[in-house]
Amino acid sequence: MNPFWKKGWWLFGAQALAHLSIPLMIVFAEPRHYAIAFFTYFITGCLGMSVTYHRLWSHRSWRAPQWFQKFGSLVGCLGLTGSPLAWTAIHRAHHMCTDRPQDPHSPLHQEFWRVQFLSMFQKPNLLLVKDLVKNDWLRFLHTHYFTLNLAVALTLLVVEPFALVYAYLFPAAILWNAGSLINNLGHKWGYRNFNTADQSRNNIFLGLFMWGEGWHNNHHKRPVRASFSVRPFEVDISAYVIWMLRR
Repeated sequence: MNPFWKKGWWLFGAQALAHLSIPLMIVFAEPRHYAIAFFTYFITGCLGMSVTYHRLWSHRSWRAPQWFQKFGSLVGCLGLTGSPLAWTAIHRAHHMCTDRPQDPHSPLHQEFWRVQFLSMFQKPNLLLVKDLVKNDWLRFLHTHYFTLNLAVALTLLVVEPFALVYAYLFPAAILWNAGSLINNLGHKWGYRNFNTADQSRNNIFLGLFMWGEGWHNNHHKRPVRASFSVRPFEVDISAYVIWMLRR
């Protein structure tokens, strides 16, 4: 494959535009715009990144029906954090060498700003996702990642120009920063339920805001567990979604 999306500058440019939506939202957005933006963030962040990219594809923590495999992978692409194959490859590399120099986004070996904003320049090793490359849908999303996002952006621009901001770019900026904060803060600040070999931490704010992903130490202790919650107060929205889909 020679996927168009692998050029990190394209994703950097997309996220630069997404971050420009923040001042536009502050100046022009109404309450309904924020409500739609947060709902979009739930779709792309919870259903897309957390439930599908992370727990389904990266760790094979649960078995999803075929319709949800396709839907979750698609909406995950709209979060502008990369294709399912690329995201999974980088995340698996993170678990293989957590907090060591080879870790693609360790805050112990890289500056905060680089982990927070420039992880799109990490080259994904697709050998780490050999089990997923066989999937026609994932290969399609990987190859046509930016074509798909450009089509969605242009459609929103035609239907309602400001919708491009509140229903697409602003939620993408939130998702990027929330996910990057887990990589940053999740290995520096927080509490630990388990004495793991890495420096993973649980962070209450990120646990709630990032659909359960912030219980990072719990996850590093048991990566293949679909639920990241251990204590009663550790709310894991993504795990509830998986439970409902299993039912």
